[in-house]
Amino acid sequence: MEPKIFTRETLLIAGVTGSGDETLKAWEAFEKLDKINPLKNKVSEESYEIRMYPGGQGPGEVHVGWQVKDARVSKEYKVISLPASLYAEFVIYPSKGWESSNAEMNKWLSENADKYTQRYIGDKAYAIEVYDDRFKGIDNPESEVPILIPIVPIK
Repeated sequence: MEPKIFTRETLLIAGVTGSGDETLKAWEAFEKLDKINPLKNKVSEESYEIRMYPGGQGPGEVHVGWQVKDARVSKEYKVISLPASLYAEFVIYPSKGWESSNAEMNKWLSENADKYTQRYIGDKAYAIEVYDDRFKGIDNPESEVPILIPIVPIK
């Protein structure tokens, strides 16, 4: 499968950060915070899950939240700024497992290593899962979650 390639401007994601192997805990903490102190400057109803891996390995960190217009948010929220970037968009099918597209993503990155390299934040590779109207629940076979891999063209 060929991913959709596109550019996206800077993303500011206000939310909660946790261990990459405890994603559910991060979502629960974010949902609780959102009920107590909702963000007033969120851009849309899409939610985001940023997965960050030091050196590209291990459980790393996860940051979950909403895209906001600017970083003026309550101190309980952590804001992560992702630079404007070129992205390769793949699709995860939750009913087939959260790792359902890992093999094809890794294959595409490997096969296109002469054209693109993966963008890092500091020493961390990252990917962004977008929860929009295509997400219809974990068990629904029609449910899709776009996953964006930031890439940099090799000149």
